[in-house]
Amino acid sequence: MNKFLANFLILALTISARSSSVPPAKSHSGADDSASTLAFVFDVTGSMYDDLKQVIDGASRILERTLSRRTRPIRNFVLVPFHDPGITKSYVSIDIGPVSITTDPKKFQKDLQELFVQGGGDCPEMSIGAIKKALEVSLPGSFIYVFTDARAKDYRLKRDVLQLVQLRQSQVVFVLTGDCGDRSQPGYRAYEEIAATSSGQIFHLDKQQVNEVRRMNSYDIHMYVNCRHIGQYSGVMCKFSVLKWVEETVQAMKVHLLSSDHETAQETQWEVPFDPSLKEVTVSLSGPAPQIELIDPLGRIVGERHGLTELLNIPNSARVVNLKNPRPGPWTLKVGCSGRHTLRVTGVSNLDFRAGFSSIPVTEFIRTRERPIKGVPAHVILKCSGLKPPGLVTNMELVSLGGRSLRTIPVPLPGDGGSGGIWSIPQFRTPSQSFFLKVSGNDGEGYNFQRLSSVSYTNIIPEPPLVSMPTVIRGFYMQPAMIDCSVESDLPYKLRFTKGGRTIGEERTYESSVKASWEIPHASGDDEGAYECVAQSTAGMGRALTQLTVREPPPVLHPPVNVTSSPGTVAVLSCQVQGSVRHNLTWYLAGSALSSHSGRVKVLANSSLEINWVRSQDAGPYQCRATNPHGESQAVVWLVVLGILQHLVKHSAPAASCVFHHIHNSPNHSASST
Repeated sequence: MNKFLANFLILALTISARSSSVPPAKSHSGADDSASTLAFVFDVTGSMYDDLKQVIDGASRILERTLSRRTRPIRNFVLVPFHDPGITKSYVSIDIGPVSITTDPKKFQKDLQELFVQGGGDCPEMSIGAIKKALEVSLPGSFIYVFTDARAKDYRLKRDVLQLVQLRQSQVVFVLTGDCGDRSQPGYRAYEEIAATSSGQIFHLDKQQVNEVRRMNSYDIHMYVNCRHIGQYSGVMCKFSVLKWVEETVQAMKVHLLSSDHETAQETQWEVPFDPSLKEVTVSLSGPAPQIELIDPLGRIVGERHGLTELLNIPNSARVVNLKNPRPGPWTLKVGCSGRHTLRVTGVSNLDFRAGFSSIPVTEFIRTRERPIKGVPAHVILKCSGLKPPGLVTNMELVSLGGRSLRTIPVPLPGDGGSGGIWSIPQFRTPSQSFFLKVSGNDGEGYNFQRLSSVSYTNIIPEPPLVSMPTVIRGFYMQPAMIDCSVESDLPYKLRFTKGGRTIGEERTYESSVKASWEIPHASGDDEGAYECVAQSTAGMGRALTQLTVREPPPVLHPPVNVTSSPGTVAVLSCQVQGSVRHNLTWYLAGSALSSHSGRVKVLANSSLEINWVRSQDAGPYQCRATNPHGESQAVVWLVVLGILQHLVKHSAPAASCVFHHIHNSPNHSASST
């Protein structure tokens, strides 16, 4: 946007860096959980020309501030432009991208500078698809900023975006300089739902007021300090006050204490415990005629002389206050608005939690998923940071988007007393509506604490089991054959195998995804044909087919036995094929095939090699090779002549060793042994 927007982005980055002053919780995997992406989702239609110009102008300052910090929680940068649909030279409609992803600040700045406005005239834009793309390429726990002057045209993608928000645990903040004039449209309501789910907010700017910033001098900016002043630049200064609000909001992303959305005007009172780990608290109320009152544990209404800072006060839009190092204890928060409004209470602290869901009891957080499954009892694992014994998690509460308690579940004490940071919640039923998780307990120093999940949760609507099998399974006569079937399912299901429409074996029940098999101990021609794997859950049926073929196996040789002979005697070298598989067997010496009848050396009817009148030069390795159309096997038999045993031991492999190989013609089958 203009100067306001450039400063907006600078402060967002500034506080992203400042938030790292609180030591991040260590991931169980050893990864840095605090590393995030800063993503700009930017409308580059013609009406956004001034806004884009100022973002480009401010990029250098943004990056300088980030790079000058000792700690840098922003790991990479993402830029996703979007605009009215256009047609490329290849006649493909393009309205999102190209997407830029980089860890190089100079590259990011260059990508910004190469943006240009295009199109215009069509107010709803393809913004939801652009947000979806930003979430897909960003790291978990990232900051997504959306800059546009229009509601969404592609609001039907809202469900996909909400799922990604819950998966990535990222925050989406909207900065709007327009909404196409009707906030009741689904394209605008989609923004509200995405912001509510991600604990983000929507900030409205008036383009005419924003443009006045460019005409203000430094004296004007110094004189007007908030939006309560009425005068030439009153609207302008609202924008500068918002900068501080954005700054604190991004910093407060560290932990969440309270969230509520309301469709009508009302006054509400909340009791919120502030624990000693909270270094600061920010209360943000968005709506008409916003009123905020904070009462400390001593019963005092907290004002400026107690350290309360007013970051924003727009009479008909929003009010935000911040308090650093609040007194620990129970606080009372009173808020009111004259219309539809949202409330967010956030803080900076190293005490926080992550929640994982599962349909069966598990003990490892890595085995959980980000959302519960509709219709299936849920188990929850809480992965807590910043809380050590004797600190305790005592309750987990399910809370509606309006802040109303839906259910409270006591949290059992784990066997290790909580030293491992893992707390397991007994089985419960999740509500059909969206909900937050609120965790409360005692920090071990006598102070109560509460934390709210960074996103709200919705139930996964399960799909029928996904079943897969190989197209063809090749078996061998009189050998075991395995009919393999892989099933992926969020719900318990029953699994059966069929052949020719008839169920074989018993139907089995599984609680989760599995790789199942039907074994045929001794395959024959009667076992050939089509096999089907069928999985049935309450969400529907999944099935897959495979074809079993049975053929003769390649020859397999018995391990050979080395032979020791004296000069002048007869030596018989044996090479036996297992079973009655048809085959051809050939003997080799020094790489050359030996004739079946070569005088002193000949092949017997049982395929053994007979050497008459053994000589010293007959000593060495003999290779036998059995083949048929399906493959071959090789083995090496050593002939040791007693008169030269010492020579062979010195220059060759040990006399007691033997080597054989089994090779299939099929590229999918090979084996070797020693």
